[in-house]
Amino acid sequence: MAFIQGYEFDAMSRRPLYGDVTQRLVDLCACAPGSVVADVGCGSGLATELLLERFPQLGSVVGIDPSDHELALAKERLGHHPRARFVTGRAQDVGAVVGPVDAVVLSNVMHQIPRAERHSVLRGCHDLLAPGGRLALNTLFYEGAVLPESRRFYAAWLHATRTWLRGRGGDLVLEREAPVALETLTPGDHEALMAEAGFADVRSEEDVYAWTLEDWQALCGYSIFVEGATGLTDVDLGSRALTAALHTVFRDLGLSSVPRRWLFVHGTRQR
Repeated sequence: MAFIQGYEFDAMSRRPLYGDVTQRLVDLCACAPGSVVADVGCGSGLATELLLERFPQLGSVVGIDPSDHELALAKERLGHHPRARFVTGRAQDVGAVVGPVDAVVLSNVMHQIPRAERHSVLRGCHDLLAPGGRLALNTLFYEGAVLPESRRFYAAWLHATRTWLRGRGGDLVLEREAPVALETLTPGDHEALMAEAGFADVRSEEDVYAWTLEDWQALCGYSIFVEGATGLTDVDLGSRALTAALHTVFRDLGLSSVPRRWLFVHGTRQR
């Protein structure tokens, strides 16, 4: 799966829900004055912006992302902030694109990385940190994110999406290789990965957030989610199918929101 211009995560990142989630992640960093923070997989720069607001005495924040288009959105969001800079690069190569830092943030990045590479990403972040430095990550795609009472919604959404596509001569692509993105792990798996990468005092926490129709609709404009949910390479078609089905299901089930868990994991590099 690859990011597709025009179908970035930016629309979702501007939802109040996502701002609340990212603020929770930023608060876990507990940055001291003068600290340098790496926002790995910064996307359009929401976590970078919130870090600078939450910790006004930060030394700087370095935003790193593989998409030049996303980085352009981040620069536009930050308006050439004097303590923010942006670098093109993958999470897998973070050690080669930025020097030592005091904290690392991975905001909804881990599920986008092939499972076989997640250990090396965390190890690279560990080695990037100064002794005593802190890493905080979160993800909305993991084992346990879906609450039992929400399963009816997901089943109805999938059925309505398939019905919409079949009405236009298409269908979901069900038989395909497992995507390298959106491979899910349990909270315990995430803790173990961080411990194996050398982190100490590792903890995971889960919070439940209520997703409105508008929140889900914003996610339907994100290429990686669309491809993972439908299997379609035609992202525009998949996005339209998911969005139309979403409206149908919210109406038919009389929903105002759907709860979903978000996972937060954090740890420190030993001094």
